[in-house]
Amino acid sequence: MQNSETDDKSVDVAELRNLFAVVSEGKKAWEAAFDAILDPVLVVTKDYRIERANLAAAASVGLHVRELIGKKCHEAFAGRKTPCVGCPLPASLESATPQRQRLQPFAGERAFVAGAFPIRDKAGADLGIAVLQYQDVSELRKLEAQLLQNEKMAALGLFAGGIAHDINNPLAGVLAFAQLALQSVEKDSQLYQDLKEIEVGALRCKKILEELLEMARPSDLSAREPMDLGVLIQKVLPNLEVQYRDLDYRLQLSIRPLTPVAVVEGKFEQVFTNILSNAFQALRQKGVIHIATREDDKRVYVEISDDGEGICEENLKNIFDPYFTTKRQRGGSGLGLPICYNILREHGGHIEVSSRPGRGSLFRVCVPKEEGA
Repeated sequence: MQNSETDDKSVDVAELRNLFAVVSEGKKAWEAAFDAILDPVLVVTKDYRIERANLAAAASVGLHVRELIGKKCHEAFAGRKTPCVGCPLPASLESATPQRQRLQPFAGERAFVAGAFPIRDKAGADLGIAVLQYQDVSELRKLEAQLLQNEKMAALGLFAGGIAHDINNPLAGVLAFAQLALQSVEKDSQLYQDLKEIEVGALRCKKILEELLEMARPSDLSAREPMDLGVLIQKVLPNLEVQYRDLDYRLQLSIRPLTPVAVVEGKFEQVFTNILSNAFQALRQKGVIHIATREDDKRVYVEISDDGEGICEENLKNIFDPYFTTKRQRGGSGLGLPICYNILREHGGHIEVSSRPGRGSLFRVCVPKEEGA
């Protein structure tokens, strides 16, 4: 009888060991699957406290998984004391349905879409916890903005080109008659001063029309040649240094050799001249302009930064729109950056910009490499 009881206990222990092994393997498999998800994923309570986190979540905030447990998700991920604007967790738990929302950007310029998926038991009872998944849509957001800007620029280019041609002929007549009349009146007369104002205004209109036509006219890409953009930007510097020689500034160069990329030289000289001119004009006393180059497997980059006035967020959204300028009183036409944008777009590249009022701006020219370069 005693041996039978001992045998039963041995069987029970063996079954428990087998069951423990199965559960342990299942736990490892679940954790491996959880950590294999590339997006940050959390299990959070209704008061936003993190109960579990995958490796991607920990890596995105530079912490170990254990360090995330117990923290509130908005504190760990957004550095906020209150829940993120647009967080889908409350609505998901209240409705017992999955919810997805785009969050207000945080962590610099990164943008996320968050999905909340409530967890319930087999009977459907609310457990007060949910799975939160964060999807980084920053690149998608940039592509959407670029596509919208490309469509806008294409439409405006066609319109501007037509308007410029229609206005150019009568304007040429106004300018010619004003200059002809200037030759026949006394220089110290009021009429001469009035005619001079007409000439100056007509010349300014002529310059704007030339810029409009430049924006509307596609580049002749057959003239592209392989060029090191670091060498090219140094080529335009001497003229600008002469033009702004009265400014008190320092120029810092961190230019390394770049893989040559196929560009139209004159067009890119125009791009660098426009961006650098803006940087010079934004400088304050004893300002600094920094030019740096770098590259990765797909693109080469030229970065032009200054520590000048900076651009407020509201204006930053419009700087590539034709005629938008904050320098109207200083003669700005609002066409320099749109022209740069068009040139980069035609070459398959783009311009990125970041700025903080009072801290300066950074313009990054990005140009794709040839395949196999």
